[in-house]
Amino acid sequence: MPIFFEIIFPVVVLIAIGYGAARFGRFPPAAVNALSDVTFLIFMPALLFGSLARVEFASLSPGAALAYYGAGLPLFAAVLIGQRSRGVTLDVAVVQGLSSVFANTVMLGIPLVRLAFGEAGLAFLLTIIALHALIFLTLGTLLIEVSASLRPASVGPAARAALQIGDGGRADGAPQRGRLARQLAQVVRSSLIHPIVLPILIGLAWSAAGLRLPGPIATPLGMMASAAAPLCLVLLGASLAQFDLRRDLVEAAGLTGLKSIAHPLLVWLVGRFMLDLPPLPLTVATLTAALPIGANVYLFAQRYRAAAETVSAGIALTTLLAALTLPLLLYVLPGG
Repeated sequence: MPIFFEIIFPVVVLIAIGYGAARFGRFPPAAVNALSDVTFLIFMPALLFGSLARVEFASLSPGAALAYYGAGLPLFAAVLIGQRSRGVTLDVAVVQGLSSVFANTVMLGIPLVRLAFGEAGLAFLLTIIALHALIFLTLGTLLIEVSASLRPASVGPAARAALQIGDGGRADGAPQRGRLARQLAQVVRSSLIHPIVLPILIGLAWSAAGLRLPGPIATPLGMMASAAAPLCLVLLGASLAQFDLRRDLVEAAGLTGLKSIAHPLLVWLVGRFMLDLPPLPLTVATLTAALPIGANVYLFAQRYRAAAETVSAGIALTTLLAALTLPLLLYVLPGG
């Protein structure tokens, strides 16, 4: 019970405040979007950079990230292959695969881990976040874009004419490879300069160089960092008010089972029996996997017009379930 009131209850209250404000018209969508932009462009980068710049990473191991991705990548592949074998289109299958493994590490993970385990636990979480979008969103984008580039409809009239005279492979191959290379470069560039990824990478470099934050910089960073987590939780509640649970409920329930049960179980098994992790990184990795579906998956689904309603319902369901599962995991898992 102390775990619930000290860690989970404040999180639930902040989410409820955002939900209630949006539900009763005090937090309109335009205001949510504006505050979200400010939070993710200013406050969250300050929290991420400041936290990483002060961490002694020489004393940390990559075990939490290895457990998370060692379980997440095979699960993503299994969902993708399973859905494709059922005749689901590739773009929808990719979105469903991402929904099974892409967690809400920023809005909910950072405040939860920081409250529960302090800077030591947050450092392990940030080693996961540093690769989160870069691995999963880049992989998902590449799968969809490569598939689109290989479709016959994507080949122009001149290339189709070349195919008819027998030299289409040579005539069309170079432009297609050049287009794919540009797409890959753009995806990697967008992932690296992302307002979440970039401050993490800069913070890692700052810490690796052994630099210290001077007081005039550390103080405003700390003030912005302290506001980041509450703002994220209020925004999450406001976003939930815009989702409709009644749409695609059966498919959303399936995604909920994969994300909230299968994913953390697999991460715990990999971390416990394959990597033999110490208690703290094992707990952080498992908690991270048990977090709700990340909002970036919804944005990804909207971009490709693939299963966006299912993802929105899945976000709502996994967030509601997390109110039950996260306190239980904090109670049963060792913390350090």
